[in-house]
Amino acid sequence: MEVKAAQAELRQAYTDGGPGVVVSGLIWLAAAFVERQQGVEAAFLALFFGGMLIFPFALFINRAILKRRGESKTNPFGKLVLEGTIAMIGGLVAAWLFLPFKPEWVIPLAAIAVGTHYFAFRTAYGLAIFWLLGAGVTALGALAIFTGWLETNFVTVAVAVTELVFGGILWLRAGNTSE
Repeated sequence: MEVKAAQAELRQAYTDGGPGVVVSGLIWLAAAFVERQQGVEAAFLALFFGGMLIFPFALFINRAILKRRGESKTNPFGKLVLEGTIAMIGGLVAAWLFLPFKPEWVIPLAAIAVGTHYFAFRTAYGLAIFWLLGAGVTALGALAIFTGWLETNFVTVAVAVTELVFGGILWLRAGNTSE
């Protein structure tokens, strides 16, 4: 399968990745609420375990609601997305390890892990917008750590809003293309 064909097939199967990014944004929004009510540790748990629902919910949206057919088994880019997700999980585990020492870094480190995993989506989907999404989410986490002027709850809300906006753009874009 050629690169452009594989990317087009993935864009078609997953609505340019929009539903997955929107679901992730909703989970970050839920984590922001949890963080406000119960603190960083509970928010991180909401992110981590809620994150396990992103793919199943996005798949349900794409297949059951949007009636998108899946990608072929020969498409190499489905594996690329999975591999990037596994690396992100490693970053989330590393963020968790900071909880006893620097709890104010846990959510920003989670944002960096999530943000950097979006860079591989540029290759998988063939859409440069994923570089912007990845850079934005990663920058929010890095700014919170290196400048200290971003509160963790602000980071959690800002990541949610960023993902909801980008996810909406991707979803709308996919609805306006015929591939």
